[in-house]
Amino acid sequence: MTNSSLLVPCEDSSGTRILVSVLYSLFSISGTVANLVVIYLVCSFKRLKTTSNAFIVNGCVSDLLVCAFWMPQEAIVISRSMPESESSVYQVFTEGLVFLWMTVSLLSHSLIAINRYVLITKVPTVYQTIYQKRNTEWMIAMSWVIPLVFLLPWLLGQRRQARPSKCANSRLFVFTGKEVHVSGSYTAILSAMTILMQTLVLLYCYFKIFRKVQSSVKRVSVLNFQIINNLPYSVPRKEKRLGVYVLSVCCAFVFSTAPFMWVTVFALFKPVTAGLQTASWLLLCLLFVLNPFIYTCKNEEFRRSFRSVARGEFCKSSSVGVVVDPVIPTISHHEP
Repeated sequence: MTNSSLLVPCEDSSGTRILVSVLYSLFSISGTVANLVVIYLVCSFKRLKTTSNAFIVNGCVSDLLVCAFWMPQEAIVISRSMPESESSVYQVFTEGLVFLWMTVSLLSHSLIAINRYVLITKVPTVYQTIYQKRNTEWMIAMSWVIPLVFLLPWLLGQRRQARPSKCANSRLFVFTGKEVHVSGSYTAILSAMTILMQTLVLLYCYFKIFRKVQSSVKRVSVLNFQIINNLPYSVPRKEKRLGVYVLSVCCAFVFSTAPFMWVTVFALFKPVTAGLQTASWLLLCLLFVLNPFIYTCKNEEFRRSFRSVARGEFCKSSSVGVVVDPVIPTISHHEP
C-alpha cells in the first residue's frame, strides 16, 4: 500500500504521477491541520472531554499518522520518474503501519456510531454502565490491538517473499488479478471485510438513531403541543437537520470506502485498470481528511471552542488562571 505502484503503475505517464503527487500533498496538508485542530480542541477544553469525543480523537490520531507521515513520503516517491529501490524491511514496516492506521480509522467510525446509538436509544443507566472510563479505554486499546493481531500473519509471511522487481510493488493489496500471492489476497480480503462490517454497523446505528429521534419528536408533538409551540426552533426543522447529518455521515463513509472495497475484491479475480485503482484509493485517502469535519462541523461545542481559540480567548483565559467551563450534562445527543 505504501508504494507508488499501488496508485500509479511503472508505465504510467509523468503527468499522472505529478497529479497524484499533488493530490497527496493537498491531502497531507489539509488532513494534518484538520486532525491536529480537533485533537487540540478536545485536549484543551474540558467541556469537550466526553466519551464520544474520545473515539473521535482516536480516529483523528490514526488519520493524522497517515496524513502527516505516510502521504508526504508517498508524494515524493510517486513524483519520481524512476522510484528508488527501498529496503524490503523498511517497505514491509511502512506498509504494515499504513494498514494498521487505516484499520484503526475505520474501526473508530463504528465506535462513534455505536456510542451514539447507545446514548440516544438506550436509557442513561445502560449507557453509563457500558461506557465507564475503564471500558472506554479498553475499547480504544482494542481498536489498535485487533488490527495488529490480524496483521501479524501478513508480516510473518513477508520473510519468504522476494521483491519481484525494481518497480515498487505493493504486497498489501493486489490489483493484477493473476498470480496473486497468499499474503496479498489475505490483506485484501481482510480490508474488504473490515470496510463491509463498518459500513453495516454505521448504517444500522444511524438508522436506529434517526428512527428513535423521529418517534420521540412525534410523541412529544402529540402529548405536549403547547410546549412545542413555545420552543425557539421548529421541531420538524430539528428533525430534518438530524436526518441530513445522519445521511451525510453515511454517504461520506460509503462513497469513500465502497469503491476501494469492490476494486480490491474484484482485482483478486481479474485485472483492474490503473485509473480505477487510483480513483478508488484516493477516495479512501480523502476519508482521512474529511473525518474531522464530518464529526465536528455540526457540533456547537466544537464550533464555540474553535471560535474562542481563533479569537485568542482561550489563551487569555489560561494566562489569568480562569478554569474552562466544566462538562454540562445537556442532551446534545441529537446533534452530534
